[in-house]
Amino acid sequence: MRHRIAVDVIDPLGLGRRAEPVEFSLNFVVYQPDPNGIAVIDEAGVRISSQIVAASENSAGRLVFATLCFIAEMPTGVTRKRYHVYLGDEPATAPEDGGGIVRLKTELSDGYRRLDTGAYILELCSGTAKGDGGSKWGIRHFEHKDQRINLISGNKNAFGGVYGPFFTPENGLVNPPAHALAEIEPVTEGPVKCQYRMRVKVPNGLRPELKDKTIEVWWSFYHRSHWFVRTYMVDDYESTVDGRPVKNRITVGDEIESGKKNLLLSTYRHHDGTGYRAGDLYAEILLERLKDLRSRNPAAVNAAMAKLGIDPKEDPASWHWDNYWRMFCVIEGALEGPVLEEEVDRIWRSANQIVWSDKNHNLMKFTDDAVDVNREPQQTIFPLNAQKTCEYSPLTGFSFVRYLNRPVPRMQIVQRYDSGWVNWGTNGENEYPELPSGSTIWSAYGQFPNWRAEADCMEQPLAVAVGGIEKMYSL
Repeated sequence: MRHRIAVDVIDPLGLGRRAEPVEFSLNFVVYQPDPNGIAVIDEAGVRISSQIVAASENSAGRLVFATLCFIAEMPTGVTRKRYHVYLGDEPATAPEDGGGIVRLKTELSDGYRRLDTGAYILELCSGTAKGDGGSKWGIRHFEHKDQRINLISGNKNAFGGVYGPFFTPENGLVNPPAHALAEIEPVTEGPVKCQYRMRVKVPNGLRPELKDKTIEVWWSFYHRSHWFVRTYMVDDYESTVDGRPVKNRITVGDEIESGKKNLLLSTYRHHDGTGYRAGDLYAEILLERLKDLRSRNPAAVNAAMAKLGIDPKEDPASWHWDNYWRMFCVIEGALEGPVLEEEVDRIWRSANQIVWSDKNHNLMKFTDDAVDVNREPQQTIFPLNAQKTCEYSPLTGFSFVRYLNRPVPRMQIVQRYDSGWVNWGTNGENEYPELPSGSTIWSAYGQFPNWRAEADCMEQPLAVAVGGIEKMYSL
């Protein structure tokens, strides 16, 4: 190696870092290395795995710019650690830490990538647009390697879908994860980092201002790291939901299917105490609207049930939740157009009136402890002002920790023991979207000694100070 550059990794919190990704850029002015001639050496003199995630070359095929990524470890109390980036004319020797992200054979029909990151086995899917939970795009298999349980039982749901503002009664309940296909392309794939760009064209619903919109999601996964990171961008829009104006806000949903009479995550809390409203009347309102329509127009409801494959003898009160919204969905076409438009208008008006006139629902609660969501009405809460969140299982010690780079005024959290369904959604009551478009979510699942410290590290990741280039001389 002919040259080297000192790179200091800084932990301003001193909390300790476990397998945290570090990314930084270098401009090569004095010396341009071979594209394969870069090695990252730690303080012990060990070459560790690194990856060029973006680069530019000159006409001679030498690097003039590169963005590097590697995985850092820092003990608690240590605030600075020095690495060196060595540059050469020849390919560097293999790293001594070995391993890296492994691409596995996909197991789902619409699987795009199945990865063994060292921390997780996960499968990123493009969706099938068939309208049910098992046809959603996003992560549809997610398994912590130490726990060895797929959090999405039967692959019948997904992490990462965008629902609002499209999945609202006003728009005819268009469900982008279940009703659309995602185009996925790799941005970078290597031993340290895999990043994918997902693009979804949203099917048109009833609202003209929401037609011809696209969703873009950038997913990043890292070797050995519990962190995975995603950024969401949706075409600009202005509309109304639940009788209130909304502009460029979205609902992102991470949904777990634990199986009936089982909950893999059973409590919820915020970093500095949790303020919330309890209960969700929306599903009950859909049921009441369905019963009302059936009494007024039984032929329309019976025809819709037949189209959706629902037993006409089955009591709607026992239906799966999906059947409620599919009944009033413009894409499913269960109800004829004029009937549907009239009914969805009734739904949002009823929901708005009933929810916001309910004194019990509008009662604000606050706790410094974890909320046992399954004990709340409808096993649902709407936490306020969310930014660092934790879902936790006292039985397993596993947590799902998330940090959002923009505060979310309202969240929807469901943890339902009877069905095993867990939902983490960035929406308020009556499907009102709350996450600003362009936001980034850091997520981690595992057994964390201090989940608050994990969230704090997400908020303030390792900083990098790049030194000047040094030429190496033989002594």
